Amino acid sequence: MQIKLLVAFIAMLLSSIVLSQATYSPQVESIMNLCIQQTLSKIERQLCGDTSCIIGGNPYTIASRHWNSPHNSMAAQFIYEQFQSYGYTPYYMNFSATGRNVYAKKTGTKYPNQMYIICGHYDDMPSGPLAPGADDNASGTSAVMEAARLLAPYQFEYTIIFIAFDEEERGLYGSHAYADTAYNRGDSILFVFNYDMIAWDGNNDNKLDLISNVNSSVFSNSVRDLYNIYQPLMVVNRVNSNMSGSDHYYFWVNGYKAFCGIETTSDFNPYYHTVNDNYSHVIFPFFHGFVKSAVASLLTFGFNYLMNFTHTPLVNTFSTGPQIATVTISAAHPVAKLTNAPRLYYKINAGSYNFVNAFYNNLDTFKFQIPGQAYETIISYYIAAQDSLGRYVGTLPAGGKGLTPPGTTPPTNVFTYRIITGISGNEEPVKYSLEQNYPNPFNATTYIKFNLYKSSDVKLVITDLLGKEMEVPVSGKLPQGENTARIDANSYASGIYFYSLFIDGKFMETKKMVLVK
Repeated sequence: MQIKLLVAFIAMLLSSIVLSQATYSPQVESIMNLCIQQTLSKIERQLCGDTSCIIGGNPYTIASRHWNSPHNSMAAQFIYEQFQSYGYTPYYMNFSATGRNVYAKKTGTKYPNQMYIICGHYDDMPSGPLAPGADDNASGTSAVMEAARLLAPYQFEYTIIFIAFDEEERGLYGSHAYADTAYNRGDSILFVFNYDMIAWDGNNDNKLDLISNVNSSVFSNSVRDLYNIYQPLMVVNRVNSNMSGSDHYYFWVNGYKAFCGIETTSDFNPYYHTVNDNYSHVIFPFFHGFVKSAVASLLTFGFNYLMNFTHTPLVNTFSTGPQIATVTISAAHPVAKLTNAPRLYYKINAGSYNFVNAFYNNLDTFKFQIPGQAYETIISYYIAAQDSLGRYVGTLPAGGKGLTPPGTTPPTNVFTYRIITGISGNEEPVKYSLEQNYPNPFNATTYIKFNLYKSSDVKLVITDLLGKEMEVPVSGKLPQGENTARIDANSYASGIYFYSLFIDGKFMETKKMVLVK
């Protein structure tokens, strides 16, 4: 059975790209933009004790949220009462004599038993009478609470749970108890958005990390794309890791998909776990952008504004005739097929984009014809579709915008192919052969053989699906005869890659290979 599943997985990789595609929605953007400095800074300042708040009807200053401080239980009550003020029925989860999680739930209209979780821990360090914990982790808790406030007036297809965990600093006690309980009762948790330390950007480069595991990669990639769509100034590093130091971890242990959103570790907060982790050191533009990104991604998943595209990218060809691009497009909501039907946008070299509509449609399969072009022309293209009610648009590759018609704003990355001649500078055909890599599919190491019929300058280039150059394993003058390149792909993620052969500066051929780890 396992062999059959592996074979099916490999066949899928060889044939096409399948993505749960991030989309753009004006509705999502308008709700996200209701996250303003005044409301976000207020909740952050109250949590970290920079200003007083109202708890139980009385003014109170939360001087510390350390687990053994009496202020910590008051912080839990403050979060509880804030959830109430947004219109929720909140809950405490008492998991020990000192530990108390606080959460609220918005039940889904279509899939009430399937849920997304947004979470962060509210306890902090150091011990002692003063522990502001503005970045670690009033910032993450503020993101959860601001998301709860902004999402309160809306109905979602999926259930959304907002959780402030306690005693993360002791060893993830609160999230461990919640994740284990959820697993034991069979909760269907689709994804966990965990935010921990999201308010420090010492060098103002707007870099953040989305730390995932392999099981969570597809969801995490979609969230990364949503960040790029809605907050393009944020620089997102989406990385797989076994990081066990925050509240996503025990969801991973229980088999759930999750990530940790955190400021980049290469620019670590120097006030971490000290009394100086206070509001004066919050980098608000970065913090604000991070929270708006979190809200936009949660809205997209809650509304189920996602599309699935399956497409085999066109590759370089010797043919000057028309090229056919086939794509299947599906979504939870019907895709527009008549008015505002899917489009393929293409441009020639550095020209402007034109579009074509599908000449063929059967259910969710569409075929587009790109007009033939002259030799040495570079064609760039992307595909766009919107739902029939005009609420959101998806593009492949992700990142485009524009509704009614769909996709008038192109994504940053697009597909490209070239019309090639295979003729060298002296107008004589270049004789060569490029073999399929072996083994293929491969795990970490593979070999590529090619034959030259005369000594030539050779370049072998490895690229990913979007044309990003991964490495150049061969570059330079090589003798006539058989040559072999060894490819070590330990740093690559599983997926489809291409290798392209250039001889004497001319592109010759591209082949596809599959890495399965």
